[in-house]
Amino acid sequence: MRLASLRWAVALGLLVFAAAFRPIRPATLQFSSRLAVSLASNGTSFIAAPGELPSGLLVAELAGKRTTKKKVKKSADSSIMVVDDMVMCSQSPSAVYDGQIDVLLLFSKCIEHAVLSTFEAWALDMQKIVEGTVGSYEGIALTFKASMVTGGCSGTAYDAAVEVTGDDLDRVAAFPGLGDVYPLDMVTSSTDGFTAAVTFATDEISYNEIISFENVNQIANVVNFQLSGSVENCEGGPESCIELKQNDDIFMYNPFTVTQSLDCADLENGVPVTLIGDDGLRQCYCGCPAGYEMKTKGNDKLCVKVGNAYDCVWSKVSGYKHQVNTKSSVCSFDHIVDKWGIPLPLPTSGYGSSKMMLLVDGSLDPRIRVSAVQTQNPEYYAGFLIPILGSASSVWPLKFSEVVAKAPSAAKFDPMHSSGDDLPIHDAAKTWKDYQSNRAEALNSIAFKDYGKYRLEMDAYDYYSSATCVGCIAIVDMYRPRATTKCPVGFCDSVSSTVDCGCTAGLTPNNVAKANGLVQQYIDYGDQAENDGCSGNNRCDLNQFFKKNFFETKYSRYSHDESISCFDPDVVLGDILYHQKVTINPLKKTDGTCHDVLKPMLAGQCTRCCKMTTALREFWTEYRCGSDFDARYCEGDSDQTCTFEQCLVVNGDTLATVTAHIKPDVAEESKRVLQQLQEEDYQTVTQVHRALECTSYYGDDGQCTYMAKISELIETTQSLNFEGDFDVNKFVFWRFKVNGDSEKWQLWKTRRQTSAETGCNWASCETVYDNDEVLTFSDPETKISIEAWTQCGLVRRFFFYVHLHVNSAVDVCKHFGDMWYQTSVSRLPIATQMCAYPGSDFAELTFDFHPNTGLQHSRTQLRMKVSEVVCTGVLENRTPVEILKVNRDSPEIVTRFGVEMLRTPSTEALTNFDVSCDFMYQDYAGSTHTKTCGRSFSIADCKGPQFDVPNAKCQYDACAGNERAGLYETCGGSVIRSSKTSTYVQSGEKKCCQGCANTKVICAGLMDLPDPESDLKRCEPAVARGSYSDYYFPVSLLAQASHNHPIAMLLLTGGALAATVTLVALRRRRTVLSSAQFESDASKPLLS
Repeated sequence: MRLASLRWAVALGLLVFAAAFRPIRPATLQFSSRLAVSLASNGTSFIAAPGELPSGLLVAELAGKRTTKKKVKKSADSSIMVVDDMVMCSQSPSAVYDGQIDVLLLFSKCIEHAVLSTFEAWALDMQKIVEGTVGSYEGIALTFKASMVTGGCSGTAYDAAVEVTGDDLDRVAAFPGLGDVYPLDMVTSSTDGFTAAVTFATDEISYNEIISFENVNQIANVVNFQLSGSVENCEGGPESCIELKQNDDIFMYNPFTVTQSLDCADLENGVPVTLIGDDGLRQCYCGCPAGYEMKTKGNDKLCVKVGNAYDCVWSKVSGYKHQVNTKSSVCSFDHIVDKWGIPLPLPTSGYGSSKMMLLVDGSLDPRIRVSAVQTQNPEYYAGFLIPILGSASSVWPLKFSEVVAKAPSAAKFDPMHSSGDDLPIHDAAKTWKDYQSNRAEALNSIAFKDYGKYRLEMDAYDYYSSATCVGCIAIVDMYRPRATTKCPVGFCDSVSSTVDCGCTAGLTPNNVAKANGLVQQYIDYGDQAENDGCSGNNRCDLNQFFKKNFFETKYSRYSHDESISCFDPDVVLGDILYHQKVTINPLKKTDGTCHDVLKPMLAGQCTRCCKMTTALREFWTEYRCGSDFDARYCEGDSDQTCTFEQCLVVNGDTLATVTAHIKPDVAEESKRVLQQLQEEDYQTVTQVHRALECTSYYGDDGQCTYMAKISELIETTQSLNFEGDFDVNKFVFWRFKVNGDSEKWQLWKTRRQTSAETGCNWASCETVYDNDEVLTFSDPETKISIEAWTQCGLVRRFFFYVHLHVNSAVDVCKHFGDMWYQTSVSRLPIATQMCAYPGSDFAELTFDFHPNTGLQHSRTQLRMKVSEVVCTGVLENRTPVEILKVNRDSPEIVTRFGVEMLRTPSTEALTNFDVSCDFMYQDYAGSTHTKTCGRSFSIADCKGPQFDVPNAKCQYDACAGNERAGLYETCGGSVIRSSKTSTYVQSGEKKCCQGCANTKVICAGLMDLPDPESDLKRCEPAVARGSYSDYYFPVSLLAQASHNHPIAMLLLTGGALAATVTLVALRRRRTVLSSAQFESDASKPLLS
């Protein structure tokens, strides 16, 4: 024996061994403190005992033997003595011993060495007795462990200190028979638990320590011994403490028993009978119970029931069965005679009924006793029995052994209810007189408080004998639970986006609350179902719960207990908003590109579906009288079922809300563009209008494209429709495409770049996103489709349009030739060659410009406006000169020039004059577009030479070489002249040379315009009616020039015709000179 290590300390535990009867385990080892208490109550001592006590206290004689013994009896039909075999009791050969007894021996530290030696001898004896009883059987063991408690020691040879020391434990360890020794605070860690404790106290201190230890560690089986001299601690009697008057008295106490179950395997229906044999030892034989007699069948004996000539009314049937089909709130069945028609036995006696009626009422010795006992046979699950025996229980065997014989596997069935002790529910006696006068009351007064199988007994007693009538009644529950509430029905709405929505609705706060309420209604269907008063808590409803969670494609089965929280708002929202998949961009493929399909994810994948089914059922037992087992069913009515299914779907627009609109500054710019257009069908809500620099789409006369990011044009917002601190950007994802279906979808704004990436750390920094490239717009109209998606589907789709507007086309040069004509001749455009003004060395030339000339206006194009016109002229390859410059918006220009024919260094037959004009236009954006137009003119003197012109000589003599203007020379307006190298413009009025005394020469306007400053002037002789008031003067003048000059003859013909038609004397010479144009074909008539 050794002292156990201190490090094995664990929590104190107690394992109490309980013996249970099982046929194949007939022997068990037990600890019984009652044995010790009983002995102590007798006050017996070995010293005072008159004789020697038996040593084999645990020995069971003849157990396991299968032998017979001869007995001598008188023959039934003679007085001859015969020898008969007596059948001995037997024990099953498959029986095994079991039982593990761990006993703690707890000593006061004050116990002396010699006393410990005595207790060691007792412990060794106990182990020898157990070992000798169980023999070589395994599974049985009796072990001891020891420890010490403090005590008040006086007059001892060892340490008198109160506390236990290591030396004290070493003293105990010196006795190996006491088992391993542990300190008190570590003793419980040495085993899984103690079956019992046997303690030895020497004084009040040690006794109190022992009691405290037992209470704290809840050790139920204890025997507390008090060594002689401290009896004050045993004042509670043996139940609290047993005094050992002598130390050797410990050998009187053996609290260990072996329980054996003996049977009569060799005698059918036999019962064990205990007797004392001739040798004085206890023996066990088999006999027949009352009502049976022993018969011989072949070589075997068996007990056969003795027939009764007068069976009572109850024994003539195999029992009575009453099925309860109605609901009753009170579980009580009585008046079984009146209500159920149970027959009444009629007891009789040898005294005769009349004499029994005369028996004294006060004496209950002759009496009629009626009792009822509820029996409990094993109840097996019918689902195990039906495959073996069939569904018709009426033909099932009455013995379970027959079931096992048919299917050996049935031996392993565990009953749902084990067999139990009989439960008496009624026991009443009446006098013969009372019973005979009111027999029904004897049974009607029995109250059955439960379904079950009851044994009815009626015992009839007279003075010296009795008779018993035994019957059976089985009360069977045939009423099943019924619902008191309606089974809920799923609902749907249009948000589910399905044609036949069935039980699918959108997941909104209201719908979640509604679905959660329906789940509670479903739970109430089962919880509030009604049953009869006897059923109690025996429901076995068939409950099933299936759930298809978000992003799952099929149902999975869950515990039905979880159905209550299927649509709990917090659980539902948590399952979707915290799902790992809901924040994955559904638009983005694995290669980083965008899904170019109409629906990039499975429709309805954010759907939570719950399907729950309840079939109201209960456990009920089909009790059968005469059977040693019963079948227990779990059944219910077929119409008492409830199935509830509901789906809540989160669509994109139920998960989030998004908006997209054109940015305010972009819309304002669009409004400014629209102000320049005549088209009224435009708007700025979904349309972006931008002005291009060019005048035609895809042209090259300026910037003909518009470049911008979509995020620069369109502003978006997004929010979740459910409360919570969530980053909505992790749930909502965008994509776009341009030009309708001709282009592919592209990711948009997948991530906002950080300030570290953009390099801008200010609050005013422009937001930069991934997948937000600059787009180039060049078409007149570009459609932009934008979609916001979540893993639950499309949130919303937007359409925007970018309209590009070009400036109105300018084709001014096409009309440039029409801007030049000779007012003095005709408003018709002039040809390349023209005539000088008759009689003069210059040609009159008018430039007439309207600001709309050459502009191609459209309702959808921006209007261009001319802002500046600059013209230059060149005479005969001289250096050019600016002859006109108008710098204002949309000017109206009518300017007349005099173009002088060459005279320096010499004259020429034709004077070539080239003119070029730059027309500068401004578009909407303020950009300047310049159109340069030009044309050439040739001037000829169409008049020709003349003779003897009046005043010609004096004018020549006086004015030749004079600085003043000579006769018929220009003297006012803008005159384009030339030097040897350059072209220049002479403006302002010049005085005329007066060369002839009898003729005054004045500077007169050619067209007599209201504004003389805008007229071209030349020096002419003064006449009373004005320079050209005489109609015939130009005719005669031109006639002089017609000699040998076909061009002049053409002009003359046209002028005479015009004068004839109008019959009006005009002051303006343009009428008579309207046909003075230089045409290549002189025979072509011209009419003005």
